[in-house]
Amino acid sequence: MTELILERKYDYGNRLFALCESCYWTATIFPKIESYECPACRTGNVALIPLSLDEKYELQFKPKHGLDIKFSISER
Repeated sequence: MTELILERKYDYGNRLFALCESCYWTATIFPKIESYECPACRTGNVALIPLSLDEKYELQFKPKHGLDIKFSISER
């Protein structure tokens, strides 16, 4: 498992959902990260989706059906 250590201050309201279209690795990333290479399979095939401050996502993987991603608004 790859860990990302954040050493700088980031704008947490400006985040992206990253999905590798090759191996389905996912993460929440912040635009100040300069490289969008997948840390799992090392391809540059990473799709980026902007997330609002109150938006969340759920991932579910089923062997017969594949990857299911649900985006929703967080309840406060």
